[in-house]
Amino acid sequence: MKAKKGFLLIEAIFSVFITLLIVIALQNLLVSLKTARHLKHPVNEVAFSYIQLNNFLKEHESYALPELSNSRKANFSGLKDNNKVYVLGKYKNMIRVTTNASGHMPLLLNVDQAEFETSKNRIKIFITEEDGRKSELYFKLREKPDEAKEEKKAVKGKRTSE
Repeated sequence: MKAKKGFLLIEAIFSVFITLLIVIALQNLLVSLKTARHLKHPVNEVAFSYIQLNNFLKEHESYALPELSNSRKANFSGLKDNNKVYVLGKYKNMIRVTTNASGHMPLLLNVDQAEFETSKNRIKIFITEEDGRKSELYFKLREKPDEAKEEKKAVKGKRTSE
């Protein structure tokens, strides 16, 4: 009997089938990796923006200005910046810090809604991202220097009168 050279039809079909299985498996793997990266990425952005703003607030020895703030913005000032006023607010689809001088520092992108609450020693930010996830960020600040001195005097006055 003669030895046959080349592939039989069944061998060719089998090799095409195996090749298709490998291509489909690789395609599914790429889709899975892309989806997993997309799901984890925004969480890191929120955490990074929290750390960035928290470090900025501590570095500048910041205190809140609730009298200048509302639900759309939170104002604060820094002792190390000669009491320069900073505005933390939402602009288009980002949360950023600005000053009245110039420039801005973007903190978080892809924000759908943001609401700010400011008290004498705290700033709260309620965030809804474009993908529907919600976050609450809390920043503890020092009290305004003048108010802190007045409160200490009032406490001392109460103690001496009693």
